[in-house]
Amino acid sequence: MRKIWKKLTAAGLAAAMTATALTGCGGKESAPAGSEAQTEASGEPVEITFWHVYSENFGAPVIKEMVEEFNKTHPDIVVKEVYNPDMYPGLMQNLQAEVAAGNPPSLCMIGYNYIKYFAANFNYVSPQDVLDQYLPEDKDYLKNTFLDNVMSLAQVDGKQIGMPFCISAPIICYNPELFEKAGLDPAKGPETWDDIREYAKQITDKTGEYGFYMQEYADNWAVQGLLESNGANMLQDGKAAFATPEGIEAYQILADMVLTDKSGLHITADEGIQAFCNGKVGIACVSSAKIGTVTQAAQFDVKGAEFPGFEGKEKRLPTGGNFIPITAQTPEEQKAAMEFLMFIMQPEWLSKWTLNTGYLPPRQDVAEDPNGLQAHIKDDVLLGVAFEEMQYLQPWAAYPGDMGTQAEQMFADTRDKILDGTETPETALKSAQDALNKMLEEQ
Repeated sequence: MRKIWKKLTAAGLAAAMTATALTGCGGKESAPAGSEAQTEASGEPVEITFWHVYSENFGAPVIKEMVEEFNKTHPDIVVKEVYNPDMYPGLMQNLQAEVAAGNPPSLCMIGYNYIKYFAANFNYVSPQDVLDQYLPEDKDYLKNTFLDNVMSLAQVDGKQIGMPFCISAPIICYNPELFEKAGLDPAKGPETWDDIREYAKQITDKTGEYGFYMQEYADNWAVQGLLESNGANMLQDGKAAFATPEGIEAYQILADMVLTDKSGLHITADEGIQAFCNGKVGIACVSSAKIGTVTQAAQFDVKGAEFPGFEGKEKRLPTGGNFIPITAQTPEEQKAAMEFLMFIMQPEWLSKWTLNTGYLPPRQDVAEDPNGLQAHIKDDVLLGVAFEEMQYLQPWAAYPGDMGTQAEQMFADTRDKILDGTETPETALKSAQDALNKMLEEQ
């Protein structure tokens, strides 16, 4: 398992996560808020807020369990968890509003694709600074607990913006019952995108159900894996570079399944994943974070396969998930926030989080525990697929400055134009690329 973790360093992981200089709306790394963290003068417990993006049917029960146990075992601190709908875009919008109103949370989950935007526009305190000043007995916690390449997921220009929490990879889930009805081998999943299109068409032709669905959130995460595995680049030398023949060719596969073959489904993520679980879709490309959701809701024995590649080309998959920065403003809140982070990063909680969601843990010792997660990885096909894919993981493309939220919305709009049939992949991708590069020049 250590070998898989080390492979995460490949292909410039840390370098690709760097950003332009921290500019914008006063975004900066803050020094710890005081010389010494103390409890409040009133003697009341320190209260901190923890913003997350997980709903009751995905992740929230474990978050609540973590918070309840922490509060029970830390009587001097009270953590209040706050759910933000609409995943990372929704949280970012709420964060902007609350910071403007002078009410920032103490901790918040930020998608890796927003790391540059966050660093340029919001104040935060480095976890190492908090450890050095308020928890000196744990000053070596970060270097003794996490591999450097994993920590780099939450860095910009070498600065530690927060703590990496969730890591996910795009995987393939398929319905063996529909495979059998379509005359496909249920023991063999698709390996290439040519396989995906062929299998999807056969499923639709033989069963009348949809053959393929790729998750559609308000971001470009899954599509990035498709385009970059064919040789395109979401960002190259500081410029958008995805409207290449390779990028257009890759996107055309999705468009052909939806518009020509009528085997591809184009609906929102929650609807599409539910359709798969209900047996209405043969193959689904989803985040490994949906393993728990899919296996619990599916009306059949879900099978898994790695994200498909292109013949003769290197597979490159975006690292999904989130990191948690400390945005607390007072010394006592910063210290309490770090204590809570260290609590939820314990192997027992990370193992539970992985088993309930499908997110991969940021600590390698969690996966190597023979009495813990290691046995589940061996027995759970989907989880095993996700861990094997770590060797292909690359950074989730993060655009700098104020472009973060705009870029993700532009990618979502581009996807809709292509899959609605209003624009060709070539026209839509070139238009988006030109718009993004113009914005980059103005940064």
